[in-house]
Amino acid sequence: MFNQKGNLKYPSLFLICFFISTALFLNSCGRFMLKDDGVENKSIEELSGVSSARTNLDGLKTEIFEITQTVGSDGFLAGFFVVPEDGVSFLLSIFLDNNNNNIKFYSLTDPDGTDILSASSTPNLYNEASGRLGNSSYANVLVPQSPSFSAKAGTWTFKAYTNDQVSIALRTGSTPSAATILIQPYITGTTWSAGDISAALSVMSGIYSANGITLTINDTITISDTQYAAVSGTFTDPTTSALVTQGSTAAVNLFFIEDYSGSWSGILGNAAGIPGSMGIANSWNGVLNSLSAHASGTTLDSQLLGETAAHEMGHQLGLFHTTETGGTVFDILNDTAECLNSNKDFDRNGKMSAEECEGYGGDNLMFWTAWNTSSRSAGKKQETLSSHQQHVLKHSPIAK
Repeated sequence: MFNQKGNLKYPSLFLICFFISTALFLNSCGRFMLKDDGVENKSIEELSGVSSARTNLDGLKTEIFEITQTVGSDGFLAGFFVVPEDGVSFLLSIFLDNNNNNIKFYSLTDPDGTDILSASSTPNLYNEASGRLGNSSYANVLVPQSPSFSAKAGTWTFKAYTNDQVSIALRTGSTPSAATILIQPYITGTTWSAGDISAALSVMSGIYSANGITLTINDTITISDTQYAAVSGTFTDPTTSALVTQGSTAAVNLFFIEDYSGSWSGILGNAAGIPGSMGIANSWNGVLNSLSAHASGTTLDSQLLGETAAHEMGHQLGLFHTTETGGTVFDILNDTAECLNSNKDFDRNGKMSAEECEGYGGDNLMFWTAWNTSSRSAGKKQETLSSHQQHVLKHSPIAK
């Protein structure tokens, strides 16, 4: 699902294969624990194929536009937008109000004429962007999702399959050397209250601060409706969708649920996508973190919960797992460690543990699984981010 770093073709976490990729995007990057077991003077509207509808995100230099599309002779829906000279990043999103149909872009061509979704382009996001591979109801393309890409000034064009809407979250301003991101926490159920997650939020804040990113964390909102205590990790599930849609449009929304329902129970957390939606209230605008999965009785492991929340937030903002479960697929960034199955799967169980990958990315925040209980008791943590991972986060359309 993620491509090999060297040639930018690791299959994204939602894509071990096209079918699996679809399911994984909806369920997103769940986190698990191995059981011990020239346009600067004109407005966007003047230059782009956008409708008059626009939204300014509070406190951010990011605007949301819906893009007008036309049907081409080839049958594709086509549109364009213009990135100004001070463009920092954008998230191009595509929607289809039908959970049974995949939605995706056919192409996305930059001002230099390079289709960054084409396998023949270098570099490309052919095997990474959900907007290229397709997902039910919602998919997107983030630029930059690695330092190999940039929001180049000029006209970008796209072709898309049948959809209900294409929108863009476009950030402008100076090139970021640091960033501030607004966080909105929520808590469901009756077993724990807002005060019980404050230590975990402090851990999460410390992780990002150590990596050059300041988190502004709003007061936790308690959602008392009983149907939200335990929800599915599938974001198109009606109850999960209704919960996540309550999230803020100007923040990363963290939903601390009492537990997952059904077969999802026991998973630490999952995000709505890699990345998820930003700037629009919808089913993909947030991440889930299970409190029960981080508890011994009613006592929460604040360090682990803080790491999980930070990890899922990383997914929501566009970061993949550095090494995937089997140790054969990796993220698209050139400076993150890879832990290869061929020489690190010491127990030959086909799953790369953090312990097997110590010194090879096991301590990275975005490693696919947490340290085991013994390692955590010995003080092992997952708090590091590489320079390229920081680059993606600092350029996020939801950051300032």
